[in-house]
Amino acid sequence: MHDGDQPQGEFDGSGNASWGEADWANYLHRNDLEVARFLSYYNEIKTLPDRLDISARRMGWENADWGPGDPAEDANDDAGDSPDLPYCIHQHPVYIVARALGIQLAASLDILNRDANHSITATEAGKLMHSVWEVEHQIIMAINATDTGDMSLALVHMKRGLSAINHAIGLVSQLEAAVRMSAAEATADIENTLFDLREICLRVMADCRWDGSRN
Repeated sequence: MHDGDQPQGEFDGSGNASWGEADWANYLHRNDLEVARFLSYYNEIKTLPDRLDISARRMGWENADWGPGDPAEDANDDAGDSPDLPYCIHQHPVYIVARALGIQLAASLDILNRDANHSITATEAGKLMHSVWEVEHQIIMAINATDTGDMSLALVHMKRGLSAINHAIGLVSQLEAAVRMSAAEATADIENTLFDLREICLRVMADCRWDGSRN
């Protein structure tokens, strides 16, 4: 592939050529801690209607940080970090939120299955887990597209993400009433998390359209 074939955007993807495997392993470990930190904030206030925005503010993100291609300025700004710490998609607030809520969904699905006395069939469980994976995948691919400056591609991925979310919501609603009642809290958590992911998709789509209209 020639240089001219590379996508042109704000993120050059150069990273740090001097980094080795251990450096990147530590980098990803720090990112895992950021995902866990967001998730802890989210779960503390998950009953509040504006839990996404409150959690984002606790992370130190401004509203502009949710825009396409705009990583948080304070991401991984811990003492001792290298001044040339490379920017990767892992630092993008929407990536962190998508990973955190994906973990939340997986945990809630596990509780749902356990509290419902494993009365969810293997087929139902498999379809739910695949739909959750698809939601997270499409959102992450959309954020990757914004970092390469392709807002149209980001919109298509987000639309696919919305379709996956609607499919997952439909699968939950089709569970037997006895299952939903025996695991009411887990069911509510799943539905609320899916609606939060849908809100993220809609916000990013609006930002992509606005950003695209300026070009």
